[in-house]
Order: sequence, then C-alpha cells, then structure tokens
Amino acid sequence: MSRDVKDYIPREPREACTIETTLVDENGRELFARLGNISQSGFMAECEEKLRMEAQVAIELPDRGRVDAEVRWVLGWKFGAKILTD
Repeated sequence: MSRDVKDYIPREPREACTIETTLVDENGRELFARLGNISQSGFMAECEEKLRMEAQVAIELPDRGRVDAEVRWVLGWKFGAKILTD
C-alpha cells in the first residue's frame, strides 16, 4: 500500500483483539492488561495503572509467551508499545 503523504512510513497490519493478559511494569509489579490490537512488532493495550513513556515492560502475548516491550505512546490508561524481544 502506498500513500501520497510525504514521510509516510508503512506499518505492519494490526489484528484487532480483546485479550486479557498480565503485564509486569518496570518496578516489577504484575498488572492486569487488556490487548486491543497486536502486530508482529507491537501492540496497543489498556492497563490498570498508567504507564510512562519509554517504560520497559514485559507482557504475555498469545502464541508468543512473555516478551519485553517499550512504551511508545500513552493516552490515559491506553498505551502502545514496541516489542523488543521474541
């Protein structure tokens, strides 16, 4: 897919989902999280605690197990993260 917008960076397809999982924050706390979408390289989720930008977290993903991720954006309790490991 191409776009006419200058500086457009194509992203991997996201798969919408509603999956409850566990997230471990940078302080070692285990928190409830709900995935909203997922791709090969990242995900969007909601968490019971607000996370900070650039926070390092670990999360259980379906069919992948526990992966490390870095929070890239935050909007209230929702956040997007880039997967750092498989």
